Amino acid sequence: MKLLVCIVAIARSNRTQFCIIILEKKQKLNIEMKKLPLLLLLMILSVTGYAQIKFEKGYFIDNNGSKTECLIKNIDWHDNPTQIQYKITEDAKAKTGYIKNIKEFAVSDLRYIRVTIDIDRSSKDLKKLSDNKNPEFKEETLFLKHLVKGEANLYLYEDGNLRRYFYNVGDDNIQQLIYKVYRVSSIQIDKNNRYKQQLWTDVRCDNIEESEAAKTEYKRKSLIKYFTKYNTCIDPSFVNIQKREDRDLFNLSIKPGIGFASLPYRNRTSSNVGDFENKTTFKLGVEAEFVLPFNKGKWAIFIEPTYQSYDSNIETETNPSFTGTPTIRNYKVEYKSIELPIGARHYFFLNDKSKLFVNVAYVLDFEFDSTYSIQINAADPTSFDLESRTNVIGGVGFKYNNKYSIETRFATGREIYGRFNAQSYNYKSFSVILGYTLF
Repeated sequence: MKLLVCIVAIARSNRTQFCIIILEKKQKLNIEMKKLPLLLLLMILSVTGYAQIKFEKGYFIDNNGSKTECLIKNIDWHDNPTQIQYKITEDAKAKTGYIKNIKEFAVSDLRYIRVTIDIDRSSKDLKKLSDNKNPEFKEETLFLKHLVKGEANLYLYEDGNLRRYFYNVGDDNIQQLIYKVYRVSSIQIDKNNRYKQQLWTDVRCDNIEESEAAKTEYKRKSLIKYFTKYNTCIDPSFVNIQKREDRDLFNLSIKPGIGFASLPYRNRTSSNVGDFENKTTFKLGVEAEFVLPFNKGKWAIFIEPTYQSYDSNIETETNPSFTGTPTIRNYKVEYKSIELPIGARHYFFLNDKSKLFVNVAYVLDFEFDSTYSIQINAADPTSFDLESRTNVIGGVGFKYNNKYSIETRFATGREIYGRFNAQSYNYKSFSVILGYTLF
């Protein structure tokens, strides 16, 4: 009797417990594949409650100016927050601090300050462009992320696709660096790059040329570089407060795996000869993963070109009616392709070295040297080229030390059909995939 063993890692404090779910394998692969979505769901639910971002040392300052040292839940915000979760001690219950009560907070190398300020939220979506060249300000109370702290300060506000930069020099009031895309006519758009003049007027020193302000882009890296140069000019000992930790935002991995594939007929008729057999196949892929630079690296997108193949045959014998000679038919499928999954992945961190992940992807399939053939008795076989359609995959896996991984992956049925033949098949597969990250 064979057993299917699934290991779910659950992190509690500094210890890792393992919950072993043992399912009796009573039937063939197609029965197991029907059970797989439920199994994956159980695995996800088992770990979701435990996979969380850490509380890290930080502080906040309230409206009275009192500074409270605490532990703040650092989720590496993409959108600027309006509230935070914090604990006074490690064992204390988490509390919520709201923007109306907090003037400033910091965690790790992130610092946010509360300001009531004019902000232009004009869209850069071509369908929503304003025909007004000037910013359309509205007063709001926001947390601004402090990017550069010195004689000249640079701040950032993000909300979805909206990104606005703010600045001040010395004790001056904080104001927005003006950049706006606007519509001139139904066929022409233009840009208001007033921020370049603001830089040259307000943030300049002897070591900065006007051309440098003119070449500065309305982007984080470019603006940080400009403000850092200005502050270094004013104070040669200047060191920026925000030294972002090095992150592996791009990972390249080798992904060998074993697949368990079946090829049943898609549309059954009286003329069908039956399903092709379940086969164990080998596959080899290379995955490029791009980790998104927010939420502590919990989200990623990936693309994984993978070679896979499947071949099988069925032989049937028709009893003679008048001739006395049986008719033997041999049906053969040879299917090879490069699968191209393009998808998203979410990580659940268990501890500093271990993490679980779930992913889903849309799969393009590029078949080659793929045929369906029929041979009757000793006659030459008749062959038809095979073509394939797209499908979707979902997977659950475990990664250790950002180097080694194992994943179980389920694929929805993929239609395979003969180019000049009416037969249609439903390629189904379940895979166990190993991974080794090169860098």
